[in-house]
Amino acid sequence: MVAAGLLAGCSPARRLEPALALVNGTLMDGTGAEPVPEAAVVLQEGHVVAVGARAEVALPPGALVYDVQGATILPGLINAHVHASYDEATLEAWAQGGVTTVRDLGNGGSREELFGFRDAARKNPRYARLVAVGPIVTVPGGYPIVPWGGRGLTVTSPEDARQEIAQLLDDGADVIKIALESGVIFRQEIPTLSPEEVAAIVAEAHARGSLVTVHVTVSRDLEQALDAGVDDVAHMVTDELPDELIARMVKAGVYWEPTLELWKGVSSVNPVSYDTQAIDNLRRFVQAGGKVALGTDYEGYSTQFDLGMPMHEIEGMQEAGMTPMQIIVAATRNAAHVCNLEREFGTLEAGKIADVLVVDGNPWQDVRALANVRMVLRDGVVIRE
Repeated sequence: MVAAGLLAGCSPARRLEPALALVNGTLMDGTGAEPVPEAAVVLQEGHVVAVGARAEVALPPGALVYDVQGATILPGLINAHVHASYDEATLEAWAQGGVTTVRDLGNGGSREELFGFRDAARKNPRYARLVAVGPIVTVPGGYPIVPWGGRGLTVTSPEDARQEIAQLLDDGADVIKIALESGVIFRQEIPTLSPEEVAAIVAEAHARGSLVTVHVTVSRDLEQALDAGVDDVAHMVTDELPDELIARMVKAGVYWEPTLELWKGVSSVNPVSYDTQAIDNLRRFVQAGGKVALGTDYEGYSTQFDLGMPMHEIEGMQEAGMTPMQIIVAATRNAAHVCNLEREFGTLEAGKIADVLVVDGNPWQDVRALANVRMVLRDGVVIRE
C-alpha cells in the first residue's frame, strides 16, 4: 500500500490515533444546558468527535474506554486573568488543577520572548494553554508604570495607537489589553489614554478580528471604556456601580472578570473593604443579565493566590449570588469567549478542542466539587488520572 501510494505521487495515509471515550458520567458541556446523566464523550486526534447520552453515542471500534464511575465530565476550566504565567512549572500546576487555559493580561518581557515562550509551551499538553496580550497598552507615566514601576506599551496619539496596535497584533498578541486607571484607589492622579486613543485602539483591534480588554478599578474609568466599545473588563470596580453602566454593559454584551480573589487579598491588608463593594456590584450585574468570565488576577498583587483550581474566586462568585451553573459557564464558555477562542474550546461540542475535566461529585449542585479532580485532558491527551 505504501508503494502504491508513492507510485501514485501521494503520501501514505496517516494512521489515526485510537479514539478515547469517557463513559458512565454526567455531562456538563459548558453551554449552560442541563446536565446529561449516563453520558459519553468521544475524543480523537485532539478534538471532541461525539458527545451526548450514552445510548445515542456510538463508540468507534477500538476506542480506549474510560469508565469515570459516575463522576462529572466538563470542559477544562479557564482562568481569563492571570500574570506571571511564563513559567513551565506554573503552567503545569494549573493544568494539573483542572485549569487547561490561562490568559496572561500583562508582562514586561520582550514580545519575542513572551510570544515565543507561549508558542513553545502550547505544544506541550502538560501545560495550561497560554493566551497572551504581551504588554499592557498605556500612556507615558500611566498604569502600570505608575504606581508599580512596571512596563507597558506607551502611545502618544490616536494615529500612534493604531500603528502600535497593528504591530502588536502582527507580533503575535492574542488579544489587546489597555489600562484606564486614573489613580483613585491609589490616591494619586495617573494619566490615562484619551477617548480618541482608546477609540483608535478598539477600532484597529476589531478590524483585525481581535478583542480589547480593559483594566479599570472605578466607575468613571469604566464609562470611558464603554464609550469606546471595549469587549471585556478585567476587574470589578470598587465604588458603587451605577445602574446605568450596568444597563449599558448588558445591552452591549460586554463581559466582566470580577477578580474577587484580588479584591479579597487587597482588603486583607488594607482598611478599605474593596471586596464587599465588588461582590455587591457583581451581584447586581448578574441579576441584570450581565455576562461573567472567571478571572483572578493571579500574582497581580502581593497576597497569595490559588495556583490551580481557583476555589477562592469561585467561592466569591457564589457569595455574589451566582449559581453553580453560572459559575461553570463563566469558567468555560464565557472565559473562552474573552480569550477570542470560543470557536476552538470552552464547551464539549463536536469539533471543539478536547480539553476535559472530570471531577467527583455534582458541581451543578455544589460548586465545591470542582476541587475533586479525578482526570484532566488537554488536546485530548490524558495528563492526570
